Amino acid sequence: MPDYYEILGISSSATSGQVKVAYRRLALKYHPDKNPDTPSDKKFIEISNAYRILSNLEKRRRYDQGLNVEIDDNLAEDYQLRRRPPPYYYKYKPEKRIYSTKDYRYATVTVIGIIIVAIIFPVYLLQVTSAKYYDKAISNYLNGRYYSALQNVDLSIKDLSSTNAEASALASVILVHKLHKFDFGLKYVNRGLDYNPGDSLESELHYLKGICLVKKNNPQMALEEFNQVKNYSHTYDSSLFRSALILAYDTQNLDSAEFLLNRLTDRNENHYKASYFKGLIYERKSDPGRAYHIFSNLIGKPFNQAASYFHLAKSEIKLNLSDSACAHLKIAGSLNLMESKQLFNLYCKQESIFMSPYD
Repeated sequence: MPDYYEILGISSSATSGQVKVAYRRLALKYHPDKNPDTPSDKKFIEISNAYRILSNLEKRRRYDQGLNVEIDDNLAEDYQLRRRPPPYYYKYKPEKRIYSTKDYRYATVTVIGIIIVAIIFPVYLLQVTSAKYYDKAISNYLNGRYYSALQNVDLSIKDLSSTNAEASALASVILVHKLHKFDFGLKYVNRGLDYNPGDSLESELHYLKGICLVKKNNPQMALEEFNQVKNYSHTYDSSLFRSALILAYDTQNLDSAEFLLNRLTDRNENHYKASYFKGLIYERKSDPGRAYHIFSNLIGKPFNQAASYFHLAKSEIKLNLSDSACAHLKIAGSLNLMESKQLFNLYCKQESIFMSPYD
């Protein structure tokens, strides 16, 4: 058996790297292409065989043991495969999962669902809490606990709550009608209007705002608010009436005031207060005949009878119905109306000395 170590010019303890370096050095020296004039084929073949044996670990092991090195390459490969694996080989290596399009779709839907729940649930919880405080506010209002109701209203007004406009309107009603805190009431009214309420609730808020403005001595702006109340609102009649009063006493527009009061009595013939003020307008317009008709119709009705008799008597004085006027003034005086007693003493007890102060 040839000495392959000697052929490559290395020792038997040479490493694989030294074997490769020695082979390359000799191959360059004895390759037939490098030495066309010198026959070196046999030497190059010996070098190649030596490298083939010594570069293969199994063949080199068998060569060193003096065994047959010409083993089948498949057997050598099989031996390499059957060697004991290194320690790290036994570490757990999870199988890489391959996801399908269906898996990605399912994951996408799941993530979107989680996001939706994360957004909707806090909103739902907020609305439930807000509605709870709003219900408490109504309960306290109905039981006359107005300050507790206002506190519940403040707790119920939250961002994204569906009852903000209603809660603001409830606070406005309490402050305007029950506590007469018109400045605070105006703030809640404006707050409620900012929440874009429905038409009916919006009309009620405009009505409440008009009342606040009247109390704050701003009749012109109050009139604008009353004009925004819709005719299907339960506050429409009250808006007409208050608008008529502003026109009659603040702007001195008696014709417009009469027009609104006529609309009101046409809608509700039992609106005796509107009829009464319409009679007062006729008095101011020096129309005693129509005033007489209005006040005579109020006699016996569920309205202030003392005032009705008194103004009826004033119309009769204008119409020279002295006996009837004195009788009605006497009735009004019996109902403890001091003005009626004064006019009775002035007009009815002085036959020719005084003329009527209303002539």
